Amino acid sequence: MTQYGFFIDLSRCTGCNACVISCKQWHGVEPGPMKWIRVYQWEKGAFPDIDLRVLPIMCFHCEKPLCAESCPNQAISKEEKYGAVVVDPSKCTGERKCWEACPYGTPQFKSDAADEKMAKCNMCIDRLEEGLAPVCVLSCSLRALEFGPIDELREKYGDKKGEISAENQPPCRNACPADVNAQKYINKAAEGKWKEALDIFRETTPFAGVLGRVCSHPCEVDCLRGRFDDAVSICSLKRYIADRELEYGREKNRAVKIDKKDKVAIVGSGPAGLSCAYDLAREGYPVTVFEAADKPGGLMRYGIPEYRLPEKVLENEISCIEELGIDIKTGTPVGKVEDLFNEEFKAVFLATGAWKSVTLGVSGEDADNVIYALDFLKQVKLGEKTAIGKRILVAGGGSVAVDTARTALRMGAGEVHLVCLESLDLTSRDRMPARDDEIEEARKEGVEVHPCLGISRLLTEDGCVTAVEGMECTSVIDDEGGFNPQFNECNIPSVIETDQVIIAIGQAADLSILPEDIQTGNGRFAVNPITLQMGDSRIFAGGDLVSGPLDVISAVASGKEAALSIGRYLKGEDLEEGRRILPSSIRTRVEMKSLHQPVIDIESRKDFTEVERGYDENTALGQADRCLKCGSLVPSVVIKRVDPKKQIIPWDLTRALELWKERSPVDGEILPDVFEDYADVTGEPDPEGMGRNRLVLKPENSEEKIFFTTDDE
Repeated sequence: MTQYGFFIDLSRCTGCNACVISCKQWHGVEPGPMKWIRVYQWEKGAFPDIDLRVLPIMCFHCEKPLCAESCPNQAISKEEKYGAVVVDPSKCTGERKCWEACPYGTPQFKSDAADEKMAKCNMCIDRLEEGLAPVCVLSCSLRALEFGPIDELREKYGDKKGEISAENQPPCRNACPADVNAQKYINKAAEGKWKEALDIFRETTPFAGVLGRVCSHPCEVDCLRGRFDDAVSICSLKRYIADRELEYGREKNRAVKIDKKDKVAIVGSGPAGLSCAYDLAREGYPVTVFEAADKPGGLMRYGIPEYRLPEKVLENEISCIEELGIDIKTGTPVGKVEDLFNEEFKAVFLATGAWKSVTLGVSGEDADNVIYALDFLKQVKLGEKTAIGKRILVAGGGSVAVDTARTALRMGAGEVHLVCLESLDLTSRDRMPARDDEIEEARKEGVEVHPCLGISRLLTEDGCVTAVEGMECTSVIDDEGGFNPQFNECNIPSVIETDQVIIAIGQAADLSILPEDIQTGNGRFAVNPITLQMGDSRIFAGGDLVSGPLDVISAVASGKEAALSIGRYLKGEDLEEGRRILPSSIRTRVEMKSLHQPVIDIESRKDFTEVERGYDENTALGQADRCLKCGSLVPSVVIKRVDPKKQIIPWDLTRALELWKERSPVDGEILPDVFEDYADVTGEPDPEGMGRNRLVLKPENSEEKIFFTTDDE
């Protein structure tokens, strides 16, 4: 069977409903709520930045239709020539099990009567048999719809990273570097079974609470729902199920059975090292983790501030690892890797991170009041006495720089200025690398961002920096995608006064642990990109040590891949067979934002109290229920995203509203005011308002369906 399906181009659809009308006319569907294809229209945002969204949606003729599985009368089946999902009305008794099962709202009914039979899109099989396209496709003058073999449509239009894979994995899982089965644990969470959801998550990694707070969530960028609506809040749901464990407590993990003889040493207890240990121990290997610091966790403990990642969350999840029987030796630095082989370890995984700060390389950097971000953050986390100026300047545009700036405010700085090469236009290729929400919250807290500015020198007096001189940065990323900042040296340099500079422009690895003959000269370790194996076949390396500073989910993924390679190496198996190249966690595609977590108010952010509060039960269940189960159903559709529209004609909002209030009366009749203050029309929309401010794929009744599909016929 060749599976046929649809391509929907949301950049072309205007919501004219021609497809709806032609479908009804062709199939003889009488006026009313039954619509084999529906066109939803809804609004997001607040005036004047209204985002009008449109979605035409028919049956997606899933390869594994839940509606057919759920029907007690076997009235729904999969047609074999085109792969259409069809219904036999003679067998349908109107029990609506199909409606409950289908997340897309495909089953249609003429009325809300309990015994109403179901009907639905049948792919216009009668037309296909005559060599004609489905009538909805033919009716669209804007060519927003196309029909054909789904594999051909995916090849022609598909987003290769965002499509459902041949193995029927959902795009959220394909996008995750650590291969977390998001759909599976979200579906359990939707049933209110948070413990089972957490167990599913921990089949992959123990760090649900950590990743629920600091993950870069590439899964949400590729979420199928995010192609036409706000993505499911996958990251926040991780946090929700982990927080329930903190609230209600958990049973201590049982120690795993160690049935392998070959000992494995792991150097470093950050996310990469602990993830490798977690997987190897569950395979029965005796694992020892060596950590130079007094406590395990690496940058999760010493590099991420408490207001983002509370220590109790990290401690709980490290305990999950230790309870398996893994020996974590803290305060135990490893001088040379050869020492470990002398202790009869058969394989070593190096995951010491990137702790060496990258310098600016400008004059004045050796001044007394210049420090580096990781040193500063670690001092604060350890509670050490940390001198802080009144006017701080942070150099850098990544997450570490933003964390440093927000931490400086909490430590008592009067002003914090963040200077970076990158742009504040978060849709450009030269955007700041920090997460959107981090930048937004930092600016709300009072961090002043100076974008597109490179530091040319530090001006000093009596051995201390008094000001920073910078030049305009015109571009950061070149046409080949490389870091290659360009500057406008003709402009007069900018000067920003400061009494303390904190540098946060990057980190590098410490190569001293390896023999000189296998070190590399670029500040990173050279490894096989698939297996993470080094020139010495007994040594593997991963995490920031190899990649440079990335994020926690990438480090977790690296540790898991290393565990797989080490296991195969110790068994004498092929290390590369069937392996995948890890997807990048850095996504340049513009993302339709998922629902943000609630935060504490600005006035309460004077200390290191956690800023994000997490979802309550109703919000979490509502978010989990928005999952479209695309990995299980495999819908036969390709959806082209709509990129945000940029303002074409600049206009002054304030002046426009002034003109509205000053408008002339008509025929002497005074025109009524519709607002008292500008804020009345520029504030956040009322979520309980009557506007179509959300997509409702499964309306509760016929009246609601007609409302949300903007069609009263």
